[in-house]
Amino acid sequence: MNTKTLQVSWAGPAVVGALLFSAVGVTPRPAAAAPAAPVAAVTAARVEVLCAKEAMAYISAWIKYLNAWSDYINTLPGGTEQEILDSALRLDAAATEVGTTGFMLINCLSGYLGGGGGGYF
Repeated sequence: MNTKTLQVSWAGPAVVGALLFSAVGVTPRPAAAAPAAPVAAVTAARVEVLCAKEAMAYISAWIKYLNAWSDYINTLPGGTEQEILDSALRLDAAATEVGTTGFMLINCLSGYLGGGGGGYF
């Protein structure tokens, strides 16, 4: 049987340190385990937390847009000219908010995924 001995320069001092710690009654902290998830998954999880504010703003903007669209569609059949114009203005404002918050979300994500940016402008 051909076995190779693993030789590392730190093994001797590590064993001596462990023996000294056990003799004194001190237990060293366990070494941190290697991360189980790949770096991309960790990065994605980090981005998920870091861009949560922008993502929630984007979702909220879409909800406002869909409500404004529904209001506009419901106003068209029998609404007065002023009601239709007011609905159209609310729809336009909601569409602008979707675009702005979407840009902010993309900018946030690109700052953490290596696309540069990281700032809002």
